[in-house]
Amino acid sequence: MTPAGRQILDVILADPNVDILICPITGALETMSMPLARDLVEVSKTTDKPVFVVWGSPVGSEPAYRDVLLPSDLPVFRTFGNCVRAVRAYLDYWRFVDGYVSPFETAPTEPLPAARRARRLLEGLAPGEALSEHASKQLLKAYGIRPSRDVLCSTPAEAVRAARKTGYPVVMKVSSPDLLHKSDLGLVKVGVASDRDVRATFDDLVRRARRADRKARLEGVLVSEMVAGGVETLVGVSTDPLFGPVVTVGLGGIFVEVLGDVTFRVPPFPEAEARRMLTELQGYPLLRGARGRSPPTWTPWSTWS
Repeated sequence: MTPAGRQILDVILADPNVDILICPITGALETMSMPLARDLVEVSKTTDKPVFVVWGSPVGSEPAYRDVLLPSDLPVFRTFGNCVRAVRAYLDYWRFVDGYVSPFETAPTEPLPAARRARRLLEGLAPGEALSEHASKQLLKAYGIRPSRDVLCSTPAEAVRAARKTGYPVVMKVSSPDLLHKSDLGLVKVGVASDRDVRATFDDLVRRARRADRKARLEGVLVSEMVAGGVETLVGVSTDPLFGPVVTVGLGGIFVEVLGDVTFRVPPFPEAEARRMLTELQGYPLLRGARGRSPPTWTPWSTWS
């Protein structure tokens, strides 16, 4: 690159309208790529603005790439797509940091009452062991998160009483910590609409569960309210070996792994950040109300009972 080329880089980075410099280098001609690579390394030392480089040659053994860019502190990418994704993640991180407000006035030093209730529910759970749907919903309730109205029943007669109290039609499903993918095994029945159907469905679900796994622990059959409309979503918390607890939000319900429409955050974070997670999903327009559908009504968790 000529001295004028270095001056061009200086002028670009001095422009207050420029926050980030992304420079693609084809690597085809060393007489062009070597000076440009050196100038990018040097100019990056004179500014606090990020400088990203995309090395376009598929070879990867060129001196400008091997001897100049790789040993430097510059982030270097082999494809433009990877570079753009990294820049987006970089900007997203600093946007989060700039707007972050801790939900705690002071860091908690003692377990909250909800945590104590949750620990009682988890007592005796082996590492890697799953909770049944019924136990999972009890855990959510301990933290003030309202699940659907369910009744765990051990006999067809109990199921009939629960269905009458809940109001027809109802959903019936097996509750077991050993049978997690219930819909795949035919252990969910939607739209059960009469006492007779409840009794028949109860017996059928238990038979199917025994056929799926004779050693499975069956807590009973859940009789649940029917929830119509809405958009199937997933919310989960897992422990990452590097980041610790990680919150996952995605669209698709049982098809979330197929669609791959998910986003992640490390807690704690405020409600505003939770809402921003939703806007990152490809299917976010569905949550706003697409094709004439009304958007969902947001209910603050503190008002739930």
